[in-house]
Amino acid sequence: MVSRRGLLRAGALLPLAAGCGTGPFGGSGAVRIAVAWSGGELAAFRAVLAAPEIGTAVEVVPLGDDIDTAFGSASREAPDIVMMPQIGQVRALAARGGLRALPEQVWRDAPYAEYWERLLVHDGKPYGAPFKATAKSLVWFDREAMAEYGLGDPAGWTVRDWVAAAGEVSGGPVRFLALAGADGWTLTDSFENMLLAESPADYADLAESAPPRRWDRPSVRAALLDLGALWGVRAARGIGYAMTRQFPDAVREVFDQRTALMVAMPDFAEPIVRRCLRHAGRSEEVVGTTWFPPVPGGTRPHIVGGDVAVVTARASRAADEVVAALAAPAAAKPWIEGFGGFLGPHRATEATYSRILGPVAGELAAEPVVELSERIGAMGGRHGLWPVLTGFLAEVGDGANPVQPAVDRAVAALDDRERGHR
Repeated sequence: MVSRRGLLRAGALLPLAAGCGTGPFGGSGAVRIAVAWSGGELAAFRAVLAAPEIGTAVEVVPLGDDIDTAFGSASREAPDIVMMPQIGQVRALAARGGLRALPEQVWRDAPYAEYWERLLVHDGKPYGAPFKATAKSLVWFDREAMAEYGLGDPAGWTVRDWVAAAGEVSGGPVRFLALAGADGWTLTDSFENMLLAESPADYADLAESAPPRRWDRPSVRAALLDLGALWGVRAARGIGYAMTRQFPDAVREVFDQRTALMVAMPDFAEPIVRRCLRHAGRSEEVVGTTWFPPVPGGTRPHIVGGDVAVVTARASRAADEVVAALAAPAAAKPWIEGFGGFLGPHRATEATYSRILGPVAGELAAEPVVELSERIGAMGGRHGLWPVLTGFLAEVGDGANPVQPAVDRAVAALDDRERGHR
């Protein structure tokens, strides 16, 4: 199982800023910023930092999947700022004394939605500044292909409609849904959306409960049953092929190779979508977006993740100025307009979104639900949900095995792993 960060790190990394010292965090005297981004995302962030409004010398340290090591160094070369993807862990880090509270004006000058405050304020003080939001319930589809197969616009569909449509194209030359089975986080995203659609109350309880959490509950079983019904439809190339695909591969299946009709993938897939269109000589007009389907009679999920800027406990005072600049409404304009695949975290973001992501940004401005996997620690990643869901996909894919026994095993595995993380 490969994370999105690890995959991106496999691309061409830009060199670190000049003046790096001997340690992994350098020693140039500049404000040091640790990030999990690499490849195109790292290039986009460097473009943000190049703006004159930053006003301070900065040094970027790409750590990829090892971003947590940014909090383990007590040396003089430790990072001042961490662009933290695990937004649900900020308050815990603040409580342990690992972070320094941000200046009040960072929050006073930016109209953040209430859910950011619930995650980033500890003892009445803000410890994180939202920089980038991520739409985790977004679905991309090929309008031409959907019309060709007589399926139309999926915007109003329920989960049952998804399963029925997958059955209609089963046995043909295309998959209904491209799967990035080699990336555990894509499977986690699908499970979280199914769970939120089934029971917002249970989703919130799992997100807010202290371990050991109880996974054996009707809503978790219902979410897995729905996933099993969708993943169990026999599809082109088989589940073995899907298990080897990573998230860019799945996007290419839809918009370049045209071997799949749709893919559930966050907004940061936009640059890949655009490269696919250019390679295939296709127009943007073929790109459709919608949100993950609800269960019949339910509400369509809107899950958000993101990256926040936090200041480490021993950071230089100049770090506060950099975070304040990154929180400004126009700070992300170079990323949004020059690279794409970025959603601003507050309504005052000053940039022009693309035709594709403009509507998405507007819909995400409502009150979404924060990503479960980023709020439950180790259980949300490679030591919990990822391996369990990967095993579940392998078991039910192509209808090879009955879904109900696979659900029973997956739920038992989640409870076992939960007890192991106490």
